[in-house]
Amino acid sequence: MQRSHGRWAGVVGLVALVLTAVASIVGQLPPPARGGDASAADFSAGRAMAHVQAVAAAPRPPGSAAHAQAREYLLAQLRAWGWRVEVQQAVGATDTGVPGTQPLAAVANVVATVPGTAPTGTVLLAAHYDTVAGAPGAADDGIGVGTLLETARALRAAGVPPRNDLMILLTDGEENGLLGAEAFVRERAAGLGTTVVLNHEARGTTGTPSTFRTTSPNSTLLAVLSRAPGASADSGSEAVFETLSNDSDFTVFSSGGLYGYDTAIVGHGAYYHSPLDDPVHLSVGSLQQMGETSLAAARELAGLDLATLRNSGSDVVITLPWGLVRHPAAIELPLALGTLVLAGVVVALERRRRTATLPRAALSVVLALGVLVAAGLAGSIAWQVALLLDPGQASAVVGEPYRPVPYQVAMLLAGLGVVLVGALLRRPLGTAALAAGALVALASLGVLLALALPGTAVALVWPTFFAALGSIVAALLPGRTVRGVAVAASLVPAAVVLGPTVWIGFEVGLGLGGAACVVVLAALLLLALPMIESAGPASTRAQGVVAVGVLLLAVASTAVGLQVNREGTTDPRQESVLYSLDTDTGVAYWISPVPPRSEWSRRLVDRPPTALDDAVPWADRPLAHGAAPAVSLAAPQVVVLDDVDRDGVRVLRLRVSSSRGAPSVGLWVDAASATVRRATVAGRDVLGHGTNGRWDFGFLFHAAPAAGVDVTLELEPRAAAVGLRVADRSDDLSAAPDPAPPDRRVLVNPQVVVTRRVEV
Repeated sequence: MQRSHGRWAGVVGLVALVLTAVASIVGQLPPPARGGDASAADFSAGRAMAHVQAVAAAPRPPGSAAHAQAREYLLAQLRAWGWRVEVQQAVGATDTGVPGTQPLAAVANVVATVPGTAPTGTVLLAAHYDTVAGAPGAADDGIGVGTLLETARALRAAGVPPRNDLMILLTDGEENGLLGAEAFVRERAAGLGTTVVLNHEARGTTGTPSTFRTTSPNSTLLAVLSRAPGASADSGSEAVFETLSNDSDFTVFSSGGLYGYDTAIVGHGAYYHSPLDDPVHLSVGSLQQMGETSLAAARELAGLDLATLRNSGSDVVITLPWGLVRHPAAIELPLALGTLVLAGVVVALERRRRTATLPRAALSVVLALGVLVAAGLAGSIAWQVALLLDPGQASAVVGEPYRPVPYQVAMLLAGLGVVLVGALLRRPLGTAALAAGALVALASLGVLLALALPGTAVALVWPTFFAALGSIVAALLPGRTVRGVAVAASLVPAAVVLGPTVWIGFEVGLGLGGAACVVVLAALLLLALPMIESAGPASTRAQGVVAVGVLLLAVASTAVGLQVNREGTTDPRQESVLYSLDTDTGVAYWISPVPPRSEWSRRLVDRPPTALDDAVPWADRPLAHGAAPAVSLAAPQVVVLDDVDRDGVRVLRLRVSSSRGAPSVGLWVDAASATVRRATVAGRDVLGHGTNGRWDFGFLFHAAPAAGVDVTLELEPRAAAVGLRVADRSDDLSAAPDPAPPDRRVLVNPQVVVTRRVEV
């Protein structure tokens, strides 16, 4: 009877924790969108979406007609609300600091200002209005454009002049290498005084807008953000972002000495950089949440003494259902160490009660760490098996399926099954020893994170701290029921903090994000081991049956994922194909930066990845390719403007242009023929940083003037002939042989590249 009573108490406790976690997830979801009838002073996603629809009618890579039309729309809207507007025209150049093709562009940034009454600096709201080829960019970065325009309208509708200068910055050339932001910071940032930038981005089309990066010191910035409705921030997300292949204008802003926030949505990444990044797939709730937060933060910053930012402290932050919780970064490591001490006290108490021994506790630590690793691997295997069975379901850019939920469930079930299998060892080790060892393992990981990746430990340390504290209190209390209540209460912080991460963390993707979510679930389950023990079946055999059943459910959920993501049942599947023609040899290729994933693309791209320096000179990795029919396309031109000798150094002045009006042109110097000591492109000094493959130097210039781009090269040693590779690139396949994909397929980032070799 006592066992039955304890089991029901454990079941009730587990249900309560699950409901707490679910409520925490729901509390962080985007709010309902507000329509066009919202108050003029408020942010309305309905009004903002009208702007998104206007600019996202077509892809707008720099140099395209749609790009110019979008810029005119932005200027007209901002003028209508009384902002002073201008177009900053400049040449942006991002020096990557490593060998490779250097990106440049003729950028046209849209800048709008409202002067402050007694400015202590500038509040700058930023987004980019360009897109990659073939993508309408309703999310990337239409959500930022819509947020800025509606915020600009609302700020002026208030009718109260701001204390600080306000600026709207819609950058150009972000997708080509953060080029508009580079030009703005280089030419304008120094004259703005203390500046706080609110940057807006997207790597998906849905989800909670999260401020994943701030500049340091950040305590005042986070204090302002914490008072804004819908704010979400996590100090650990910056470390995650650094592992992704993405970047944003914020990198340039922060490197230029500006303070600020980088905020983005990342859910449903399958639509990212694709023709399906359109207004239909953009979440109006995400737009509403991003706009409400930015408008409130901008209003407060507009009245703040920005000079105080430099004396601010550094905080770490996590998001809870009721808002942001932050504390000084300096206590992160002491708190982690203190949590480890508490876990050690739990071991000592269990040893004193003779429910655990030091060897069993040590084995339990190893087992808990092994369970965390095994759970993450099991979750990853569920998705990798599905990907192996049907690779075409993954999007071309980030490798995500359109309908990820069955796979998310499968990954979590796989992780749960692994934890339940590991929990079977509580019989030989003892439940108390295993629970105590799990606390020590998680606390140790907290210390490791605090040392190796500051800011990432807080989300693990706080739940472990309270769980350890609850275990200590429970050990000192009489009565099994009272102890159970103490343990359950101590797990509430874990449900509130870790629960949302288990589900919302999937927005990062099934690969990196999915594995991390499964590990977080395993950590949450390890903390709840005492409650799981009391709620589970008594016999080891029954527990094993439950564990196997959970793993079989993971297999079934994976099968469901394959079924609902099969070809023909989802949005069109994606292919990435470009066409390259060498006008000297007449050799043409179909090329794909990703492995071909259908019978159609395998027919076009039937050769394994190979270095294609001549066909795609800027490529930094081998590319899958196949022979293509050659079509008649005009070759890019190189005109020698000057050729002189200066003390043994050959100085060449050239003009590179596209005969067919392609918006991008490039030039590369064959390392076997000369070494580039210095290069100037369109007036910007460009460094090569050593050889990259066969090239000693190279650049790709976007939105090139029709007359061409002037280049100056200083070459050593002086050679009779220097080998140059020149290319132009257009942002669609209209000039290529018709490669029309089958029905229900779309082409991602389509391009036509035309190259030739020149000796000068």
